[in-house]
Amino acid sequence: MPTKTPKLAKTWPLCCEHCGLIQLAHIPSEEQLKNYYHHDYRKDYKGVRTPKPEHVYRAGRAAQDRLDFLASAGVRCGQLVDVGAGGGEFVYLAEKQGFSAQGLEPSQEYSEYARRAYGCQLQTGLLNQLTGRFDVVTLFHVLEHLPDPLQVFAKLHSALNPRGCLFIEVPWIETNDASPHNIYFRAHLYYFSVDTLIAAASNYFDVVQVDTRCNLRILFVARNEPRELCLPDATSVAAIRERLRRKGWLEYLFRGKGLVKPFRKLAERRHERKARGYEPKEILNRLG
Repeated sequence: MPTKTPKLAKTWPLCCEHCGLIQLAHIPSEEQLKNYYHHDYRKDYKGVRTPKPEHVYRAGRAAQDRLDFLASAGVRCGQLVDVGAGGGEFVYLAEKQGFSAQGLEPSQEYSEYARRAYGCQLQTGLLNQLTGRFDVVTLFHVLEHLPDPLQVFAKLHSALNPRGCLFIEVPWIETNDASPHNIYFRAHLYYFSVDTLIAAASNYFDVVQVDTRCNLRILFVARNEPRELCLPDATSVAAIRERLRRKGWLEYLFRGKGLVKPFRKLAERRHERKARGYEPKEILNRLG
């Protein structure tokens, strides 16, 4: 009988007094993380081992929005790899819209699903197994799960062609639309502000575009030569500490529109239910 992979323990995050980066007090080992993401993360996160039609619809809409963000910055083609590619929806739509796209996904079930459902070039594996050089690398809600952000940016820089683009999306710790009970997650090792994400990338990347309308999105361009890490200053560190102190229910319910969020979610679920009965490719093809 196979041994069940142990779940990651939930520990409380701490804020670094030198740079303002928020991280778990105890970072799991690489082996623990490898086992968790290979076997159990998707089941813990969505309750299923492969996407349901409504998950495909939701992921497809998010993928199209991210492609629109890239297009707004003039990035519309090239060799692209999506790290943490999930069920392959972004890779499929990127391929349809002009990129030569492939993906890398640690979950065995999700990567197999992507290859089967979309015919995607999608490898089962972790970031350290990424090979080749690309014009665009994307990571959507991946960086916060990885144990060493500085090492991640070094690896991503080595995977990009000169002046290649890196598009990262992470939860934004400064947002006001997250419930006070829905800020910290067991699987998130780090929590980024605009300043700490830019700082973590500063050895190897320059900023092209920042978007905080929902999550935190930053489009970076690879530097030709690495430079010294540029940490946030004391004013920035004080600001993030004060921002965390001010988070609360009143802000969330009124400024963050938490009062209307249940009604928004009901409307979204009605749209997602319309995807039932369609094959994955049909769902994505109908988005346009």
